[in-house]
Amino acid sequence: MFRLLVAGVAWLAAIGAFAALLEYSARPRPTPTPPAVTDLVRALNKMTTPSPFARHEPWIVTRATSARRAMVIDVEADKPEDARRIAEDIIAPLRGRYEEVLVYVRPIGSPQGSLTRRIEWTLRAGFIETNY
Repeated sequence: MFRLLVAGVAWLAAIGAFAALLEYSARPRPTPTPPAVTDLVRALNKMTTPSPFARHEPWIVTRATSARRAMVIDVEADKPEDARRIAEDIIAPLRGRYEEVLVYVRPIGSPQGSLTRRIEWTLRAGFIETNY
């Protein structure tokens, strides 16, 4: 009888561990910054300040280009609906160096048909969000 009880508890623990593993693996995760990225992308990714309880970064810069006093930044995020907040976090330390910054926020992996959010920041107009 005792063996049957132990076996039942072991099966329940195995099923619980399997369910937890499925739950963890189903959540999309940003891809780590590849080593071939530019110094600018690496620097922008260091600005992220994730929650100490998070399993991974909530967003990641995948590409960034600048010319003169303008910059274009591509971001993949867990929650693209937070695009404005993400753009504000990225742009805050850049305001003195650029006159215009465009931040494109997409869901992780950029699934086909997903909504892309563009946040445009300029000295004159401030933040303008466009969805397409």
